[in-house]
Amino acid sequence: MLRKRPPLAVPSDRSRLISAVDASPALFPLKHLLAHAIVSGLWRDPFVSARIIAACAASDLPFAQLAFDASPRRSAFSYTTMIRAHSSGPAPSNSILIFSGMLRSGFYPDRFAFPFLLRASSRSLSPPSSFHALAHRHGLAGDPHVATSLLHSYASCGLIDSALKVFDEMPHRTEVTWSAVISCCARSKNKQQNGLSLFNQMFSAGARPNVDTLIASVSCCAAGAGLIANGKALHALSIRLLPSSSIAELGTSLITMYARTGSLKNALKVFDEIEAKDSSTLTAMIGGLAMHGRGEEAVAIFQKMVVGEDAIRPDSVAFTAVLHACSHAGLVDMGVKIFDELKTVHCIEARMEHYGAMVDLFGRSGRLEEAAMVAAAMPFAPNRIVWGSLMHACAVRGELAYGERLKTTFLKLGFFVGLSNVYAGACRWPEVVMVRDMMVEKGVWKEGAFSLLETLKG
Repeated sequence: MLRKRPPLAVPSDRSRLISAVDASPALFPLKHLLAHAIVSGLWRDPFVSARIIAACAASDLPFAQLAFDASPRRSAFSYTTMIRAHSSGPAPSNSILIFSGMLRSGFYPDRFAFPFLLRASSRSLSPPSSFHALAHRHGLAGDPHVATSLLHSYASCGLIDSALKVFDEMPHRTEVTWSAVISCCARSKNKQQNGLSLFNQMFSAGARPNVDTLIASVSCCAAGAGLIANGKALHALSIRLLPSSSIAELGTSLITMYARTGSLKNALKVFDEIEAKDSSTLTAMIGGLAMHGRGEEAVAIFQKMVVGEDAIRPDSVAFTAVLHACSHAGLVDMGVKIFDELKTVHCIEARMEHYGAMVDLFGRSGRLEEAAMVAAAMPFAPNRIVWGSLMHACAVRGELAYGERLKTTFLKLGFFVGLSNVYAGACRWPEVVMVRDMMVEKGVWKEGAFSLLETLKG
């Protein structure tokens, strides 16, 4: 027999209603309070409706949208609330639509609304230039919060030069803005030197770097070629400036930096010195060992990670790292076992990068038919990385017949050089000339290779 919930006591005036809304995090009481506000006429009060909408948005965004659409008198606060909620929700573009309605209603965004608009813009991959212009119009472009959000939004769209221009125009810079612009440089191609130059400028300006600034600067060294000396200097500086707890937080970035710049010994040393290792630290070390072909050690760390009293649940990135380690070390059976456990044991749905690692694993070991079976069994269309792994396997293993079966796909994706190498490996020179002629016709040029060595004195 179903038992009815007891009726809720509802307040009789505006202030008591607001207090009840603030004290009711669950959606069920909020619905009753909303019903009372409508019946009592308080729903027409913009302040009351905005507070109820804000409380609903924290627990049920679709219901909050219904309440927002039904509110007779909206305020700037209610618009900002919905912009904020959708900016981190499943459909960030809804924030921009609500913002358009906000402007039509005669309200204008303030310094609190702009960061959420820019977050929605970056998540929906739309350039923030229109919001940038609007921020200038309302005199908010120089606000540190707005400017920092503009930095991240431009960088998310790949417009790093625009992000740097925003930083140059900022009248006031804080540790947060310095960290943000250096982080943008670390994530952008060929801008790592700019990030390190900005770090030097930060010191010259008298600003003290914090752990976020050092993490961003170390990431610049990890992404750039020949920057290990800068990375070592930043490591030494962090020991001087940061407490031991913050150095442990920096450890993940240091491990990645040392591994990518060829100093696995230093990466292992940093890893061993970290007492409280979390998932990010373990994943970084697994990835570093994978880069250097030490798959057995990477798998051993992964096994310790998932087994024992202090087991840490691995995430999707950890599985990608250990599968790449198996691929580079030729541990086919171990890779298959880990891939199977991805869903059956750890309840993680395989993503594109996991399937791509398995294709690479089978391709490197010469088992192209199994690699093709994995690609065919993917619940989504293979991307360029997956097809590139198959093509690389064909070239390395000399599988001309299999490469010709996928010739149309390779050409469609623009893998001219790879297909040419497949033919060259089989001494099929007429076909090599044919592919090279196609490259000339389509204006495709192979980039020249180069090597960079850093020499240290003393």
